[in-house]
Amino acid sequence: MKFFKFCGLICLFLLFAGIAPVVPAFGEQTAITVVVDGQKLDLEVPPVFLEDRVMAPARSLAESLRARVDWDPATETATIACGSRSVKLVDGSNEALLNGEPVPLDVPARVVENRFLAPLRFLAESLGATVQWNCIEQKARIISAPPERPERVCNSSFPAKVALINNGHLWLVDGVRAGAAPVRITSAGNAEIVGWSPDGRWLMYLHRDAQDSWSKPPYLWVVKADGTGAFQVDRRPVADTPAWSPLADAIAYGTRDPDQEHAPDGNLKIAVFDSSDSSAAGEATVTVLLPEHSNVASFAWAPDGQSIAVSLPRNKEQPLLINRITLEGQSANLFTYSEPNTTEDIFYTRSASGLQWSPDGRYLAFYLEPGSASLAADGAAVQVLDLQQSDRLLDLGGGLKYAQWLAWSPDSARLAYIAGGGRDATVNKRLHLADLRNGGKITDCGSAGQVDTQPVWSPHKPYSLLFCRGKEGGEWAGGDNFPEVLVPGQRIWLKTDGGEVKSLTSGPADTADYAPKLSPDGETLAYLRLNRFDSGSLCLKLLTGGQEMELISGLTGDHGYYGNYYPEWLSIYWER
Repeated sequence: MKFFKFCGLICLFLLFAGIAPVVPAFGEQTAITVVVDGQKLDLEVPPVFLEDRVMAPARSLAESLRARVDWDPATETATIACGSRSVKLVDGSNEALLNGEPVPLDVPARVVENRFLAPLRFLAESLGATVQWNCIEQKARIISAPPERPERVCNSSFPAKVALINNGHLWLVDGVRAGAAPVRITSAGNAEIVGWSPDGRWLMYLHRDAQDSWSKPPYLWVVKADGTGAFQVDRRPVADTPAWSPLADAIAYGTRDPDQEHAPDGNLKIAVFDSSDSSAAGEATVTVLLPEHSNVASFAWAPDGQSIAVSLPRNKEQPLLINRITLEGQSANLFTYSEPNTTEDIFYTRSASGLQWSPDGRYLAFYLEPGSASLAADGAAVQVLDLQQSDRLLDLGGGLKYAQWLAWSPDSARLAYIAGGGRDATVNKRLHLADLRNGGKITDCGSAGQVDTQPVWSPHKPYSLLFCRGKEGGEWAGGDNFPEVLVPGQRIWLKTDGGEVKSLTSGPADTADYAPKLSPDGETLAYLRLNRFDSGSLCLKLLTGGQEMELISGLTGDHGYYGNYYPEWLSIYWER
């Protein structure tokens, strides 16, 4: 954004100074460069300015965006198609047909030197691409549209149900059925995957009545694994992220005011779904565990599924609290931090977030957040509460407040977490291990010049740790670094119980691997391979040996907050 403002100021200065150059004839213009998906186009006729618009050879530009071009010399008409999009341009006409509808053109397409030139921005954006113009470098950077739909690449059976996102829509794939095609669940708005129920019968997702993920509030939905019976669980939008019970078809969630973005109801509800196969769609039994104005800030199911840890923020009336609430509504305090806050100081510790229970229920890991949202975005204190010694906290340093970056080993003996401050997920993030058997001893498992994210434990002894690792990048550049992946060459790595560290996946240097998903037997790894920052494929690898396999292409999504890639674009339920 700063760059565009700077560029605009230069242009205005030149204009008012009276030295803005008159657009010269085609042969005298400064060379214009066109880059598509990071590759410079070698055009048979160079792009030119015409009436303040960049004109480029229509066929070369369209084909670089994976479109098909048909030329009718009799009518001097180009018909261009890419998936569901179509554009029709006529030589000299100030009107084009976009998906069959007439639209005006600022500058008509024209035949120049036996080549049909079209307005670059209009044509590229009509085909779903994004265009960025650099007026100083005279360069058009174009990122082509992501795939319009997912495609099953491998028709062989694989033991999983897959939920995935493509262009904001939810799709389901039954991997067990050989050749089963992806099934589209949502047709409008924007969907966000939360995850599968413990028995794999239901998928929970959030849905917004807008194509973006910020202008409308999210509502809680579920759909059956076969793609039928989707329904909205609550009439009010949700606050924070809902969570499945670890043992039952029950969801814990809070709600919020539909008209105010930052007005949570402060409540906690439980929605229970009938586990019988005959359960009718659209039915859930909802109970209120904590009423509105209870100030619930964060929550997490206990491993036994019979109670929930609830964080209540520090304010003028009460200190920071972490309580345990049973499904019958009985409350017991687990931890009390400090005194009520009676100052206006934004640096005070306000709340606990990202709560993660150890599998045996003895420990609770979480982040202590400051009162300033901006400060909290740059990091929070990583803490572990031992419920057998609840009078003290184990301080593990600082990290970004993502619950997914706190991972307990199956025996509850070790906590893997990502340490490092600064909101960028692509720099200064290192894997750490805290050994609770050894007084919470901390081991820095990072590697110089590398960035680590997304730790996941193997399910069986000897326990190994999987995580993402790639070359540390520079400071966050937002959209200025598109369309390349944010951490080129990032792979899924394995740290064995004996301390050996090795890469499990391999691939082209301009790709990046995310979201490792291990099968319950620990022998199969599924993961997301990005070939651009906004699209990629679901891949699979047998850890007992064998080649990496592309299962489904056309997964698309957002890079998340400062490159964290949350919410995830896929969720897998492994058939047992």
